[in-house]
Amino acid sequence: MPPAAHRRSWTPIRNPDRWLLPGCRYGDRQDRQRRAMHSWYFVGDSHVQAFEIAATLGLLRRPSRFLIVPGATAVGLRNPESHTQAIAHFREALLPALPDVVPVLQLGEVDCGFVIWWRAQTLGESVEAQLAASIEAYACFIDTLTDAGYRRVVVTGAVPPTIPDGHRQGAVARARHMVSASLRDRTELTMRYNRLLAAEAARRRLPYIDLSAHVLDAGTGLIADAYRSPNPRDHHLHPIRGAHAWAEAINGLENGLEARLDRLPAEC
Repeated sequence: MPPAAHRRSWTPIRNPDRWLLPGCRYGDRQDRQRRAMHSWYFVGDSHVQAFEIAATLGLLRRPSRFLIVPGATAVGLRNPESHTQAIAHFREALLPALPDVVPVLQLGEVDCGFVIWWRAQTLGESVEAQLAASIEAYACFIDTLTDAGYRRVVVTGAVPPTIPDGHRQGAVARARHMVSASLRDRTELTMRYNRLLAAEAARRRLPYIDLSAHVLDAGTGLIADAYRSPNPRDHHLHPIRGAHAWAEAINGLENGLEARLDRLPAEC
């Protein structure tokens, strides 16, 4: 049975003014209401949970929805019969285009951390070919959303791997132990993946955000200990620090997105 997809939503309704950038205010009640309607819709693999935690902590400045498909891959977007059936879930949630919604895509960690290496070992497919196939499938899905009418789609970089070499605690670590790629190999592939993904977003003039500079140790080039989960069985980023880092990145898009989506200038 494929893993179940999880859908949730969060709306900051008690004090709308706290969504604003410091020093800004909305011109009138109607302006505020129209801006409040533009919501994030975070879709992707289990790493979307970092955004959900950020919303729970009150760190996001706009209403948000979440669709989490555990184990979803970018390369699987080309296959409606994939194990997770992620593309079916994503299409059902996002198509036809929802008014006043900005999709935020979070995929690629499973590709770079496991699937690409597994296919290379077991099927003899080159890492380069699979890297290209994953990016191509991802870009095709982005085009599907923009062609459907979404004026903006936010693309987020794949989360760097956290599972240390030889680590077997937790179901994900045990499953991924069957591939021989080291943490450094997986990290370097993730960085290449994100550069290609950023280029695809730039080619489409879409916003792209990435946490790599925040969560990688400057000395080792690998995940910083501070951003590992305190639970050794959990391969996600530290739940609180990861949430804060993603919130800072997504909130940093507010000015540009408001200008393009609303066309109603705030009084600053």
